[in-house]
Amino acid sequence: MILLTAAAGWAQTATGTITGTVTDSSGAVVAGAKVAVTNVGTSLKVEVVTNDAGNYTAPLLPLGAYSVEVNATGFKGFTQTGIRLSVQQQARVDVVLQVGGVNESISVQGDAAVVEATSSSVGKVVDNKRILELPLNTRNVYGLVNLTPGVTGGIGNAHNQVGYSVNGARGGTFDVLVDGASAAFPTVSGFAGLSVFPSVDAVAEFKMQAQNFSAEFGRSITSVLNLVYKSGTNQFHGSAYEFLRNSVLDSNNFFANSRGAALGSFKRNQFGGMASGPVIKNKTFFMGSFEGLRERSFAERLTTVPTDRERAGDFTNTRASATQVINIFDPSTTRPNLNGAGSIRDLFLGNLFQPIGSTRWRGTCWHITRGRIKLATRERFGTIFTTTGRRRSIRITLMCGWTTTCRIGSGCLAVFRRGGRLMGLRNCSRANWELRKDA
Repeated sequence: MILLTAAAGWAQTATGTITGTVTDSSGAVVAGAKVAVTNVGTSLKVEVVTNDAGNYTAPLLPLGAYSVEVNATGFKGFTQTGIRLSVQQQARVDVVLQVGGVNESISVQGDAAVVEATSSSVGKVVDNKRILELPLNTRNVYGLVNLTPGVTGGIGNAHNQVGYSVNGARGGTFDVLVDGASAAFPTVSGFAGLSVFPSVDAVAEFKMQAQNFSAEFGRSITSVLNLVYKSGTNQFHGSAYEFLRNSVLDSNNFFANSRGAALGSFKRNQFGGMASGPVIKNKTFFMGSFEGLRERSFAERLTTVPTDRERAGDFTNTRASATQVINIFDPSTTRPNLNGAGSIRDLFLGNLFQPIGSTRWRGTCWHITRGRIKLATRERFGTIFTTTGRRRSIRITLMCGWTTTCRIGSGCLAVFRRGGRLMGLRNCSRANWELRKDA
């Protein structure tokens, strides 16, 4: 046998709850009292009845201003106005009924000091008044997350510029909800980015839940940023704005003035508007917003270009620091490293490099007699060829370069390819050769 049970539960990602207990003047609970919770802006009415313990709960209420009306047989009617419900708030409104006739009522007006005593969640609500009145460079509403205690860093104007953390936790391990839908996404670095940047005028409020939030938020291990758009009401509302930044109104900085440089051009126009109101009164509402951004700016960049000596192939004074010369290697000498992994190259002799197409050989070419090519070895600044004969030994040093030839006797050429390696002999016989220097 499998026993299945179900319990009523309400997820209130972008909404709030009003709950409380109804009692009489002696403190005894009043069961069966009718409680009507009404949204002042849209006339949305939620009706509930107190249970045997005198408790009532009105869940899933959009944020806004509410009134609570309670009626029970044998008691005067009770009306409480001025209840302001914020996102994710569980407001407690307890009611004490007075004995009297049904046609009698008690009305309490003014801002009600609702206490959130049913949740241990710790967070900060930033309401519409603060959002509209506090200065915001680039009008990024997420810049106000720093009003929450324990928040460091911030959120930039790009989708992957999320750099805030809460209570010392690792940044990027959060979730952002916009009207109850997640607006966070994984980036290539594994952290969360933001896909929605709402207009300031379109935001009603947001709440940064820093810790102890309920299990309904399953996509975060550090914090939840819960943002809610404005909603239309039975009255029309609207706004239009233009924020201007222009370099004509700016002054140049000290260093630019000292070198006679003009102030770079910068023009930024951020404009838009918001409108809301009823489509069908008390039933259907609308809210729409638009924001545009136009920015034109002068870019100044400091970079390094080759000196005249470097352009001519002279890198003897090219340095990484005052005492460290940057060595230049010949890519044409790249070869496997026989003594380890990877490849090795030869340095240009004296850190001097000549462009392709010019004579890149340095050294002496010799006519050789009574000798033969016996051994070819490589050294740091070039290739060493050793020739031996009956009476003498000659060392020929050839620097890195392209294919060239050295004359050996009459009509006999020793051909060397780039890198200084011997490629072969042409038109050479084994006759006695005359040794002489060829400049």
